[in-house]
Amino acid sequence: MGGSVAVNVSDDVGKFFQAKKRLRQGDPLSPILINIVVDMLAILINRAKEYGQVSGVVPHLIDGGLSILQYVDDTIIFMENYLEKAHNMKLLLCAFEQISDLKINFHKKLFDCKNGDFPLKYLGLPIHFKKLRNSDWKIIEERVEKRIASWKGKHLSIGGRLTLINSVFFKKINDFRSRFFWQGDESKKKYFAKWTILCQPKDQGGLGIHDLNIKNTTLLSKWLFKLLTSDGTWQQLLKNKYLGSKPLVQVKQDFLHFGTFKIKNGWQELKEQYPGLYNISRKKFITIAEALTNTETIFSWRQTLFGSRLAAWNDYLTQEDDAFYWNLTQSGQFSVKSHYQALIKNEVPNLNKRLWKLKAPLKIKVLLWYIRRGVILTKDNLAKRNWHGDKFCCFCHKPETIKHLFFERRFARMVIYANSHWLRTWAVLLKADQQATLL
Repeated sequence: MGGSVAVNVSDDVGKFFQAKKRLRQGDPLSPILINIVVDMLAILINRAKEYGQVSGVVPHLIDGGLSILQYVDDTIIFMENYLEKAHNMKLLLCAFEQISDLKINFHKKLFDCKNGDFPLKYLGLPIHFKKLRNSDWKIIEERVEKRIASWKGKHLSIGGRLTLINSVFFKKINDFRSRFFWQGDESKKKYFAKWTILCQPKDQGGLGIHDLNIKNTTLLSKWLFKLLTSDGTWQQLLKNKYLGSKPLVQVKQDFLHFGTFKIKNGWQELKEQYPGLYNISRKKFITIAEALTNTETIFSWRQTLFGSRLAAWNDYLTQEDDAFYWNLTQSGQFSVKSHYQALIKNEVPNLNKRLWKLKAPLKIKVLLWYIRRGVILTKDNLAKRNWHGDKFCCFCHKPETIKHLFFERRFARMVIYANSHWLRTWAVLLKADQQATLL
């Protein structure tokens, strides 16, 4: 299956050994060898950029411009629109072929330098040097709609549809999800409850369907955490281009609310850690280290800092980098799950907790949720939707309501009693006022 492998270092070939797995199956050796080789390509391109033989893009965002990005075994090369430097890049790649004994396929996909159009697709997503238009995202909508359509909802229970709907990753996508959940493959279906109610957590009265707006906020927050806790080319690019953009302002506020800065050498901006000092500072764009170590800066406060207060501040400064800790996890590391739960969290009704802990199939729990929310299409609820017909129970000729159909009729009570060994309690189905009436 895997074949025999030997390592060649400076024409010195080692012993052959049997490869147990292929690269895509988790071979630990091959990725390391690939990384060693492509690191050499990055060194060659960066060295050529230093000597002016090639030039990168967006030099206003990245010092010297961006020429190469590498992720695992993917490499993206960027060049400005100069024929001479493009020729130099081609020579550089040919030299890399000779050094590494690898063959670059210059005719693969877009690498043959044919004229193309934006947006182009990378890893299935549209990429443009400008802001993407709504029409550019159409391919994502079509892909989601096609995937949901392939699920054959008519063959799935309501519990199965609930499980699948959380596996797909705003409005348009939510329309597809809502249609799939309520309709399955049927052309028409009544919507029992608002989508916002379904997106509430299970222990708060909803079905726990992911709220895509909040999910998007948490995923953006994950990028913010990486920006604060690591350094690199992509961090520099994102900070300079996107960190001050309007869409991230609210995300940044929500994110910082759940984190804590541990002051060490004071590189974080004064505004983020001590807004009170920021307000009385004459020089706004400074770090804590600058504020505490620069005499000129200290005397630029609107109110003078001196004595024990200044000495206490200096005690915080060390030679280590400042650290940002995520308060919602014990490790201090950011997690999307913890942030999502914090943003959507409200008071937790005990009855909702008990419902979802019942030892029953998921489709039964969803039915119980329908009953608890009062959204079953009994005749009284149909009348609220302008339905005109007989509003009385066909068995006993009393007004047909959820309470009557599931709890007041003798047959319903027998079913509940017969299944009490796995339902545990049927009081969880009822609202507080209904429980008081029946008990």
